[in-house]
Amino acid sequence: MIRDNKLEQENRITKWIYHTIPFAVLFLLWEVLARVIYQPYILPPFSAVAASALSLSLADDLAITFGFSLLGLLITLLTGLPLGLFIQRSNKAKWALEPFIWFLLFAIGIGTTRLAPILILMFGLTQLTALIHSIIVPILVVAIISGYGSTHLAIRLGFLAYLSFWFMGEMIFRTAIVGMGNQFSMFYDLHNVEMMYAIMLLMGFSGLFIDRVLLKYTENLIRKKGWGGENAFGNQQ
Repeated sequence: MIRDNKLEQENRITKWIYHTIPFAVLFLLWEVLARVIYQPYILPPFSAVAASALSLSLADDLAITFGFSLLGLLITLLTGLPLGLFIQRSNKAKWALEPFIWFLLFAIGIGTTRLAPILILMFGLTQLTALIHSIIVPILVVAIISGYGSTHLAIRLGFLAYLSFWFMGEMIFRTAIVGMGNQFSMFYDLHNVEMMYAIMLLMGFSGLFIDRVLLKYTENLIRKKGWGGENAFGNQQ
């Protein structure tokens, strides 16, 4: 028992090291390249970007963005997963709804940014408008992927899709909502490239952390419920 625990701990350390190496190499190359070309308005040094990312000035906006992202993910899953499960279990539903969902993905996905003025006219410049704008495509993505039996993958991609659309929504509806997208737009207007990179860095690592958490607990939930299908890596469960 003790030996098994020791082996498991060693495997975790090994995985952590292998996960860290690509990031370490990337950030080292980033730092060296930035120092060589010395163009802070194009590529500021990683050390300066990391210091800005760790500043407390972005903490509230980061919490707001990911708080709304998790709320939107919950709405997306409560809508998309049952629809996908219905498609998966019914051949008639799959025959009728699958082409329709693909059509909506192509049609709405291409013109998502053009929906904003229409939604503003309907619901006003509010957080509700941004929420509706952000969940349409993720719901379709979750439904179509879970309809193929990949429930776990649907959850992960649903979160990624919603987070991306919500970030864009914060940029589009910046007068009504705050968050990382709002801050990104502000720093873009101020030509503060260092803070723009800092926001990208924070979004990347925060999203990765939540994805790892979702990966762990949703996989256990899928196995417990016996939903089957493929996991996020394409292996049959």
